[in-house]
Amino acid sequence: MKKQLVAIFTVLALFLSMGTFVSAETATDEMKKTIEKGIESKHKDLKKGSLTLSDIETYPNEDSELEASEVTVAIANYDTVRDNIFYFDHTEVVFYDADKNELLAEAAVAKANPKIKDYKKARESELGTHMDWIVVTALLFMLIIIPLFILTVWEKRQYLTTKFKIDNNLYNQTKLYR
Repeated sequence: MKKQLVAIFTVLALFLSMGTFVSAETATDEMKKTIEKGIESKHKDLKKGSLTLSDIETYPNEDSELEASEVTVAIANYDTVRDNIFYFDHTEVVFYDADKNELLAEAAVAKANPKIKDYKKARESELGTHMDWIVVTALLFMLIIIPLFILTVWEKRQYLTTKFKIDNNLYNQTKLYR
């Protein structure tokens, strides 16, 4: 009986794990290029090839003012690099019109489908910008270490002319007060 329950549970887990991979939509190359161009117009320091799209879903358009039959919504993850020092990881919701092959603004799709708002609210905790602090912290650490090095190690090894002149009686002193 125990073996049968384990076998049933294993088969059930196998089917459930396969189902999540099968139901996910994938981004076309055309969609990815369009979204990358739109993001690059907003962020001039976009790192090439860093864009990844996940959680792609397509919703029918219910807004008569928007000229699209359906709106594709995805989570875009991309990196930006400023001055080769400041690294940022961005995560945001992007809206895509497959008919016209263009990136849509959030204001344009606000009335398209109420499920789009639910999609964004469900993933709100994932969205935002994260800065990589390692390089900045290392530079600030160097601001402390370099002066300490100069004060402790390098300064002791400097050649002192006054000490040399006193040792060799170049000041014409007859007595040394030490």
